[in-house]
Formats: sequence, C-alpha cells, structure tokens
Amino acid sequence: MVFNRTAIMGVDTYFHYNRVYEAAMQLQHHNFSFLNLYSFQQAGRVVNQLYSPLLTYLFGGLLLVVGSWFRFQILSILILNFTAGLTMYWAARRLRFSRHTAVALGMMYLSSLSIYSFIFGTNWRAFALAWVPLLIEPMKNFYHGDWSFRAMVSLGLIIGVIAQAQMMTMLLALPVLIPFFVVGLFKSRHLGRSLGYLGAAILTALVLCFNLIMPFLDLVKTNTLLPPAQQKLTSGVTDFILPFSSSNAAISNFVVFIVFYLGIAGLIYYWRTTSLFTKLLLITALVYIVLGTNLMPWQTIQKSWPALSNFLQLPRRFGIIGVPLLLLGSVNLCQDVIGSDPQRPANKLVNFAAVCFALISVLSLTVAVQQATDQFDNASVSLAKGFQAQPGFINSHRYHGKKVTKVTQMQPILHAKNTALLIKVIDRTTPDYVPIKKFNRKTHYYSLYNKLIIKPKAKYHYTVKAGGKLQLTWYQTKAASKRGIPVVAYTNSQITLNGQRLTAAQLHKTTLGTLRLKTPAGKNTLTVTYQPHKLTTILTWTSVIAWLAGLIWLADRWRRSWQRAEKAPAH
Repeated sequence: MVFNRTAIMGVDTYFHYNRVYEAAMQLQHHNFSFLNLYSFQQAGRVVNQLYSPLLTYLFGGLLLVVGSWFRFQILSILILNFTAGLTMYWAARRLRFSRHTAVALGMMYLSSLSIYSFIFGTNWRAFALAWVPLLIEPMKNFYHGDWSFRAMVSLGLIIGVIAQAQMMTMLLALPVLIPFFVVGLFKSRHLGRSLGYLGAAILTALVLCFNLIMPFLDLVKTNTLLPPAQQKLTSGVTDFILPFSSSNAAISNFVVFIVFYLGIAGLIYYWRTTSLFTKLLLITALVYIVLGTNLMPWQTIQKSWPALSNFLQLPRRFGIIGVPLLLLGSVNLCQDVIGSDPQRPANKLVNFAAVCFALISVLSLTVAVQQATDQFDNASVSLAKGFQAQPGFINSHRYHGKKVTKVTQMQPILHAKNTALLIKVIDRTTPDYVPIKKFNRKTHYYSLYNKLIIKPKAKYHYTVKAGGKLQLTWYQTKAASKRGIPVVAYTNSQITLNGQRLTAAQLHKTTLGTLRLKTPAGKNTLTVTYQPHKLTTILTWTSVIAWLAGLIWLADRWRRSWQRAEKAPAH
C-alpha cells in the first residue's frame, strides 16, 4: 500500500471513517456533542455515542495529527497489527511457550481473518479481537482458583477494553470463561470471598462500560432505533473446516484449517495425557469455530429467531473469536504431550512448524494486499464495487469538476490534506440507529434514507454552532403545511424553528424518523441539539475518569506480568 500509494476501501470504510472524522472535528473545534454534527449527512443522528466512543476519539486525534486519510489508514493498520501480535505473544508467554513459538503465533494471529478484515473492509471488530488473547490470564486465574481482588479487577479491565472496541465481540467472547469459571468454583477454598471478588470484576467492567451502556439506554428507553442491516445468516459463515469451499475463501483459512484438524486429532489421541486446562481451551475453541460454519443449521435458526439477522448478522463472529484460542490450545496440547525440555527434537519441530505457518500466513496476506491495491488502482473498477455497496446506495458528487464514479478518482481525495473531502464527496446509505416509528421488515429503510435525507440535503445550508448545535437554513417561496426536513429527531432532541422551540406535538415524523414541519415563506432556520439525561452525563464522565485510573493500573499490572512471563523457563 505504501509503495503503490494506494488506499484500500471496503464495506465498512465509509461508516467508520465518518465516525473518526466526527471525533476529529469535535476535538479540533472543542465542540462535543451527543449528536454527530459533522458527519452522516449532518442529519442530527446519534452514532458515535453508540459505537466505541473512546476509541473513536483516540483515532480522531490520530487523524488530526497525520492529516490525511491515507496516512491514517496505514497507521491504524500498523497499530492494530502491533496490538494483535503483541497480545498474542503475551498470551503465549503466559502459557510458557518458547519465544520462537510466541512470535510465530503472534504473526499467525495478526494475519488471520480475525484481524486482517480491517485491511480489506475496515471491520472495526478487529480492534476488539486484537485484545481477546488477554482472556488467557483470567482463564488461568479461574482454573487455578486464583480469585484474588487483583485478578478479578484485571478481568474487569480486560472486559472493558474489549467492549470499548465493540460491545458485540465482548458479549460473544465472555462465554469462553464459563468452563474455567465452573472448574474454579470447585477449586476455590474461600467460595464466599471469591464470589465477592468476582462482584468487584463485574462492578469494574460496568463502571468502565458506563460510557457505552448509558447512551444506549438513554436512546432505547424512549426511541425505537433502526438496527444494522439485515443479513442472511447462511451467507455470513466462514468455513475454517473446509477452506476451499468457495473461490473467495479467506487467505489464511488454510493454516487455521490444518491447526483445526491437528487439534481435534491430538485431543482425541492424547486425551488421557492432556491436562484438563488444555482440554477446556481446545474444546471451547473448537465449539466457537464450528458455530461459525455451515455445520450449524443457521437457516433454521434464522427462521426461528429472525432478529438474529439484524444483530448477530455474521455467524463468523464466533469463528474469529475461536481462532486465537485454537492456536494457543493446539500448542499447549503439544507442550502437554512432549514435555518441558526445549532441547528435545519434538519441541524444536513444534517451533519450526509454528514459524512455517507464520511465514505462510504473512506472505499470503502480503500477496492478497497486493491484489487489493491492484484493484483500487484499476480505472475500470466502479466506486460501488470498491465500497462493496449496491450502486443505488452509493451517491457521489463532483471533485475538481468531475463526478466521482471510479475508485481511482478516490485516491487523490484520500491523500488530500482536507479530510472533509471524503465526507462531502461521498454519501453512502447507512441508516443505522435512526429513530424509526416502528420496525417493519417489509419497509426498505435504505431507499427511504436516500429519498428523505441524501437527495434533499443539497437544498439546505448546514452550519455547526458552539454548544453542540447543528443549524440548517433554507429559503422557500411559499409557506408549506408539511415540509420534509432531512433531519431525524430523537425523543431528547431539541428542535428550534426560526427561534421558537417546538414541542413534541409539533414534531411530525416520517417512517424513518425525519421531520415534517409547517414552515413559512422566506428564510427558515432550524436548530437541532440533544440533551441526554443528567444521570447519563454523570455516569459517562465517571467511566472516562475510571478509564484514566484503570489504564495506569493496567499498565503497571501488565508490566509485572510481562516480566514474570519473560523470566519463566521456555518449553
């Protein structure tokens, strides 16, 4: 990407880059708001508060520092890969693997589907998955009955870190702790005190997640939010157990495929000599891998629970959580069988095999990225194909007098110092979390978003005011009894028209939640703000302060754990 000076866009690039741009502008102008003031068609929406706000502000700051989307993309990929590789290395060393094996596992993980999907599609869940290997420590603590206050607070911090990147990944990853928790219950000598310390872990996680939980409750308590796009569960699987089942199979699936079957075979063959911890770790990993494949009757499940198609969307979410557990569990199985002597030929063979798998994963990823850069440097590739969107749901405007229709025309925009160009030139239909009247699966909300927000926005002039206010102005030749305004209104949104605060009875809304208002002839000015509940504001700031204190504590805790792991004998 650097050598070709070519940025890569994907299915989630527009959505997440709008969030990052919003955070950058709020930081730059010191104008913080519950609403997205600068992004998402400036439609008065709430997005950032519902999706990893703290992490988004950090990356918004990064965007301000680097000054272009291309530099931001390169650095964000490097940060993600470094984090994923480092946490996997740390987890491997906590299990007392050799440094060769630990480095190799880190390379395998950062080049796996769990992480590299961010390169090709800007899938934000990769940032949550980058922290999943840290769960190895609470697994060990639970298993060995170490329910100390420090261990439990550490667990709460790890859960909080994963949740800050993506709440869904955190919720799906938490069950991996259950079997180790159950074993630990029987091993704990002071059950009452242990459960009390577990309460401290839960309380820590809750406090750290208040900035995610409270805004969500603030909105869903009095609004019906449009869930993310509905997808067929059967099309969202990844068959690690049959990596060549489709022509576009993930590049590193072959390595996971080999490790998957080696893990199963080793678990069966060496069942009697394998430790209970390894059995639990591998079985948990295998269950998660299988849940993400077509071995599960996802079509039947979707018919029984259709809401899963909106919220789970992709069953592969299970599989990619299972990948780090599978890699660690398989090597731990080898360690159980072979023993601890690093000079034994079998141990050297394990190290060699791990390095080979790492090289295969990394080099195949390099080839895949090269192929992607070729596509985004191809003048025949359409903008819709580049963003992996249906042609009707990607709207572009003119840049230097020419309408942007090809991905190659996006490259100068992504390299420009004016990061606002990407937001102004491209309008992609992403109606997530708008306040609809009532969810109806037969209603095509994407088409409504095009009709009610994207297409009419050119008739309005948008201005962001201090204090988290968004202002729209327009002229009309005659009075209108019901004029459609491309702005949505939540229950706590405060709408002012021509200086007069409108009551709830005066706010007429469409199916999508946009406004229909009685407006006079001449110049009109509409102002939108959002006033969250006082408790939401207080607990959100409590969470931010807790994070500052928690990160200092975690850094010291991690430093001590790292030193212990490095001093441990290598196997």
